[in-house]
Amino acid sequence: SSCSSLAGQQKKMLARVGFNAGRLAAARPAMVAPAFRSLSTRIPENEEQSTGMERKEEQNTPDIFWSREPITGHRGTKENPAIVPSYNDSRVVGLETESGVIWFRLHKGPLHLVANQYFKLKQLEGGHH
Repeated sequence: SSCSSLAGQQKKMLARVGFNAGRLAAARPAMVAPAFRSLSTRIPENEEQSTGMERKEEQNTPDIFWSREPITGHRGTKENPAIVPSYNDSRVVGLETESGVIWFRLHKGPLHLVANQYFKLKQLEGGHH
């Protein structure tokens, strides 16, 4: 067959250039096969491998910073601004209006007037200050 003759031709060619498989194997250290690891046939449940926001949601963490629900409250006035909690000294806020969502960065300190509403950031303990 053509396959066996091709293999024979390759062996002859290698022999002409001085290839000796026995010498090559003796010159190299033996390769050790990696230890056999038993593979589980069970696919882990999502709760066993989730991380980040997904894990917080699965654990029903009452952390408002991981919730997909909007923070709601009263319409902020100058005398009674809408308080936005944050572990940091600033936070991005999305305000839903009739025209669409207005995104702004709320910083710790002065009141912020956006779309005729006043906002104030309340920095919480335990974050990166």
